[in-house]
Amino acid sequence: MIKIKLNQIFTFLCILIVLSSCTAIYENGKEMAEGAKASISELTADELRAKLEAEEEFQIIDVREPAEYKKGSIPGSLCIPRGVLEFKIGDDAFWEEEFLYTPLKEDEIVIYCKAGDRGILATKSLLELGYTNVKNLHGGIIAWDPELTTGSGAPAEEGGCGG
Repeated sequence: MIKIKLNQIFTFLCILIVLSSCTAIYENGKEMAEGAKASISELTADELRAKLEAEEEFQIIDVREPAEYKKGSIPGSLCIPRGVLEFKIGDDAFWEEEFLYTPLKEDEIVIYCKAGDRGILATKSLLELGYTNVKNLHGGIIAWDPELTTGSGAPAEEGGCGG
């Protein structure tokens, strides 16, 4: 009887240790993005340029803040700030205002931010929402064109910043 109780206590402690070790606690967003990077797909600026030149069908979303977007953006991108992305991505009314179709769960979506970390987290969030073909632009808009982040690049074209 005592041996059974000890086995039960030992088993319970083992389960407790395993469960507590699975909880990731990060010091900051950069560390969190680094942890999430292994679970997402990325593409390079050259791969994105090739997709745009080939006129492939996909949605490109800038998850920076409106002020950042106004300094410059990747042609054809739509600004949906990171803080509202999960709420706007499936909102038909939002997409109608942009004169676009609401992305389907299997549609290709490319996410970018300034340097990549917000994009990593946004990509992971969309995957968790069931979107199956989401990629982050490795290095963000800085990898695309460092001039765009200084305000000396091309201003953002059509498309609003749904905040």
